[in-house]
Amino acid sequence: MEPVKTHYDEFLGSLYSWILGDFSNAYKKYLTFFKSIELNQNQTSVAIDLGCGPGCQSLPLADLGYDVLAIDFCKELLEELVEHAGDRSITTVHDDLRVFRKYIDEPVDLIICMGDTLAHLANHQSVAKLLDDIARTLKTDGKFIYAIRDYFSFIPEGSDRFIPIRANDDMIFTCFLDYNDDKVHVHDILHRKIEGVWQTTISDYQKLRLNTDQINKKLESNGLQMESSSLLDGMIVGIFKKI
Repeated sequence: MEPVKTHYDEFLGSLYSWILGDFSNAYKKYLTFFKSIELNQNQTSVAIDLGCGPGCQSLPLADLGYDVLAIDFCKELLEELVEHAGDRSITTVHDDLRVFRKYIDEPVDLIICMGDTLAHLANHQSVAKLLDDIARTLKTDGKFIYAIRDYFSFIPEGSDRFIPIRANDDMIFTCFLDYNDDKVHVHDILHRKIEGVWQTTISDYQKLRLNTDQINKKLESNGLQMESSSLLDGMIVGIFKKI
């Protein structure tokens, strides 16, 4: 996971929220989503947000009544989350999400891992281990929600490998993808105008090509039952309940 962390620490972390766009719109989108799936919580419900970023999911969960543990390896994004959170019941942790269990003392009601975070892990074994730990950590009837991109239905070729992300008068951000057998090589390209002169910075990292069927089978083998699978903002979202 270290190359991905380096990519965020040295390049993407400072740009992430700009790429995301209006934070309030992202907040509203996830609040609407969480309400639509009728998450049940009580006064002591705890949720863990794995790879929380600037808090697009953590804040809606807190506003729905959860005590949220938000963990991310990017300190800059956690600082943004704290600014957004105000006095909400959110505890932030700057660490590798794979060690989240050392920050909790008992089973929890909800765990989420959204925004394609699972694909940032170093290998498939790390994903399997994390899913095992998630299953162990949930209460009976507790839920796990993941979201990943579809890396198999469509494989971009030629010019389709260039994806324009966002641009304004001073910055242009583009992504270039190379697909391998089990990974996607991501090249993030930033053109930035500094004192009237355009400068280019390129940073790259590898994402896992995850298959939702494999993820779902792994969760089911750990005693979780799928409640639904749908699309949200171009990502596949799986919702599971521990039985």
